Amino acid sequence: MAISYIFKPEFVEEHLKDKRLDPEVMAALLARFSRTGDGMGGILKDISGLDFNDSQKMVDRILKFIDYGHASIGGLTGGVVVGTDMISMLTPYLTFFLQSKQDGQETSTRYCEYVGGVAAPSELNVPVRFRQKWDEVMLEGFNISRLVRQELNKRVVENPEIAHIPDGVKKSVADRMRRNYGFDRSRYTLPLAALTNFGMIMTGREWADTLKYLSASPIEEMHKWADEIRTPLIEIVPHPMKHSYATAMTANYMNDFFERGFEYVKKNGVNTSQLEDLVKTSIQLPPDSDKVDSLFSLEENLAKAYAGKKNRYDIARGYPEKIHVSVYWNNMAIAEARDINRQRPCHKDTLLAPVGFYMAPEMAEAIKDIGFSDDYLRLQDKRAKLMVELAKSEAPWSYSSLLFLGDQTPFEMHTDAAHMTYVLELRTGLGVHFRYDEHMRQAFSSFEKQLPQWTKYVNLGTGEPE
Repeated sequence: MAISYIFKPEFVEEHLKDKRLDPEVMAALLARFSRTGDGMGGILKDISGLDFNDSQKMVDRILKFIDYGHASIGGLTGGVVVGTDMISMLTPYLTFFLQSKQDGQETSTRYCEYVGGVAAPSELNVPVRFRQKWDEVMLEGFNISRLVRQELNKRVVENPEIAHIPDGVKKSVADRMRRNYGFDRSRYTLPLAALTNFGMIMTGREWADTLKYLSASPIEEMHKWADEIRTPLIEIVPHPMKHSYATAMTANYMNDFFERGFEYVKKNGVNTSQLEDLVKTSIQLPPDSDKVDSLFSLEENLAKAYAGKKNRYDIARGYPEKIHVSVYWNNMAIAEARDINRQRPCHKDTLLAPVGFYMAPEMAEAIKDIGFSDDYLRLQDKRAKLMVELAKSEAPWSYSSLLFLGDQTPFEMHTDAAHMTYVLELRTGLGVHFRYDEHMRQAFSSFEKQLPQWTKYVNLGTGEPE
């Protein structure tokens, strides 16, 4: 007869009453299963006399062998939550980018006002001689966004229909959509250096993997933050944190990532005109799938996987998970990439460099109407020249500190057809952010030409008002 042990922060078994479990000790107990036939009862008996407040000794006793099982216990630690306030948007952007298994959120530019706080230029490696101009660009970017938001807020009060509020939605939803109208369309001159708040939940193993990349970043804010949160994480998951430091490989990756950006800027300058949309997709069916799914055709396998689907949260298991799909957007603004970058599970890549500049048509119109067209052009010219200077400086990676949310950059997403079904449905619909909707419909159109047997199960336009 099977015996199960249900763990809370403390044991429920009578003989272990009042003994608490640290996350890493709990993970070590589970990891031990693969190395012993004693079962959980035997493992618990082995450690019942130990000091449960000494997690290091507990883990060493449970695992018994030096360095055995550390990867396993790192992956079994459950969710370790870190919340961080007042950090530039650049660091969370890279943190979400580096880890495809995370769950987390960050302060939304679509809901919250950013009032002008930016990271210290020294934290983003801006050389001293450029800091006065850098400060001016930051303040002017904030100012234009603020003035445009005020103008758009006034317009939506006078003409609520411009918010495209769906019929029959709750009053609270309608009010939120009216309030978000200005935020949605005025955010494109907000600096990526603006201070934000974010939180993430990952296993100890995933935190260690993420930190060893951030620790290797040439951006000072990133490796300082990694060092700061490593200290409390060591108290929770000490074994995985031994492997959270920069390595030659992670340093090469982080340097290459920023080098792609600053070399592009040095060679091509900064394009502040909008780049036209170009979306490319690829679909790869599983090789020799007929050996596994030999009873049914492609159409039948997909029909069976999607049978009974009621909404986007019904993820189609089986065959759709084996279809690898990729999307390349040539010009996704960082404003939208910040959100889509958090999508999981998937892998992303990007050239963090301004190949164009996007802003909502309503923002461009408002800039003109409030008489700020010349100021805007002067700002973009000043920013472009300064970014090139930074890219050619002794700290070329500091070019990234001048990116605005409107900067367009190539962005790739790699996942499977099951998850992409969810993404396409989540990001399209009346009330969904307009630019997400455009990007996803373009991807869908390309997918539809390649594999209509799959896309007929994707119900576009089901995303609810945000």
